[in-house]
Amino acid sequence: MSTGNSKPKQAPVIVLKEEPNTFRRYMMLMLPSLFGSVVFHAVLVAAFIGYVMMQSDVKAVDKQAQKEEPIVAQTPEEERKETFSVTDIDPSPDPQERDTNINFEGDRIAEVSVPGTVIPDAAVGILNGDKTAPPVSIAAPGGFGSGGQGGAIEVSGPGNSMAIGEIGGYGPRGVPLQGSFFGRSGATREYALRNGGGTDASEAAVAKGLKWLIRQQMTDGRWSLSGNEGSNDIAGTALGLLPFLAAGKTHKPAKDNAYDKNIDKALKFLVRQQKPNGFFGGTMYSHGLAAIAMCEAYGLSQDPSLYKSAQMGVNLIVNVQHEGGGWRYSPSKTAGDMSVAGWQIMAIKSGQMAGLDVPTLAVTRSKNFLNACQDKTTQGYGYIAGSGSTPRMTAVGLLCRQYMENWGPSRPEMIKAINTYIKTTGPIPQDVYFYYYATQVMHHFGGEAWKDWNEKMREMLVKKQDNTSGANQGSWAPEADPFGRTGGRLMLTSLNLLTLEVYYRYLPLYYRDAGYKMDKAVQNAIAP
Repeated sequence: MSTGNSKPKQAPVIVLKEEPNTFRRYMMLMLPSLFGSVVFHAVLVAAFIGYVMMQSDVKAVDKQAQKEEPIVAQTPEEERKETFSVTDIDPSPDPQERDTNINFEGDRIAEVSVPGTVIPDAAVGILNGDKTAPPVSIAAPGGFGSGGQGGAIEVSGPGNSMAIGEIGGYGPRGVPLQGSFFGRSGATREYALRNGGGTDASEAAVAKGLKWLIRQQMTDGRWSLSGNEGSNDIAGTALGLLPFLAAGKTHKPAKDNAYDKNIDKALKFLVRQQKPNGFFGGTMYSHGLAAIAMCEAYGLSQDPSLYKSAQMGVNLIVNVQHEGGGWRYSPSKTAGDMSVAGWQIMAIKSGQMAGLDVPTLAVTRSKNFLNACQDKTTQGYGYIAGSGSTPRMTAVGLLCRQYMENWGPSRPEMIKAINTYIKTTGPIPQDVYFYYYATQVMHHFGGEAWKDWNEKMREMLVKKQDNTSGANQGSWAPEADPFGRTGGRLMLTSLNLLTLEVYYRYLPLYYRDAGYKMDKAVQNAIAP
């Protein structure tokens, strides 16, 4: 077999087939690169624009700063040269550093407002008050609303607001204690005493007088007012109670109240004597005194068990009031006299302070009665309408005006009557009835007139109190007084004690009605 003629095999030829070079294929290949380039350049442009804007703001701030004055720290000397607006408040805590007189009248300058700073260690709230009783909402201000004592009425006096307990706003069970009896509380009594003109000697006299009263009380709780007109246990018991209530003592047990059982017995005695129509018995003198005592006991203690008796007592006074506005000896609608009317008007006021219902008509009529008894020439008051004015009846009339109509120290009639009938009489003649009313009038009138009156009255009463070691220690002798034969030693002692307790029994109307602000600590102390 021959191999020479054999041909070698050829290697396979691989042919690469090239796809057409179209535009679509080109864009698909370039798209990723193109997208990335756009994003990259967009970021660079945004960064550049931000940088330019920031530099523009910086330049604007620099230009504004160049126009302003440089800030230079003030030295203490430069600070003192600054002037302040008249609306700026003097931050000085020392009243002596202020040259602005904020007092109502120039001759009535007071160092502080009553009741002033509280005693840090004193008890908080109303002394002997019911701490377990549910809180009572603060009632609407006087003159608002149709509930309680009636709708708003216009009264004379500063502004258009009314004194605590005036007509309007207070419901029968809402006790507006903050503006009435809180001067007798442990938190404010001491300050009211000192600021009002009381002394250690006057308070010692009160303490001795209260102890004498306890020794005179009978086992069933009564005190007996014995005089030439016979015994009067209703008036006697009321007169025995009032000095304790004036001192802030009630029938509620308390560690600093040694008289709670005595007061409780006396109150229960009065409740037992009260008739279904509310009359306590005796005469309207007796009833007025008993109603005052019951209203004060209820107002101080807020004891619901006393509410009915107190309200009934006030209702009787309202129901037997004569259409002319007065009251007389018997519980009937008889034309009144100033002496009897004074006790009834003060009972109405005590009822208002305790939050009881007092109709508007009763208050309006009592004002009409005062107008009828007033001498328009001398501004004094007589026993009945048309009779001559006397210092004693003038003192009664002025106190009623202060409480029922807000007559303040700037009232022309008040000034003239005090100058004519009280200042000229003074506390020299022995007259416990005059002492009692005139001292309250002067206390509310205030100023230098009160200071002068108080010093003489206080020292005289302290000096005349029986300081012997006998049975009469702490009392006052009735022999030299025009009411000694009628009221005896009990009446003399009771009214003299109330005169020495005037500093805290009721806060001065001048401070209250002139709108002085209470200390924050006092507000906290009396808050319900």
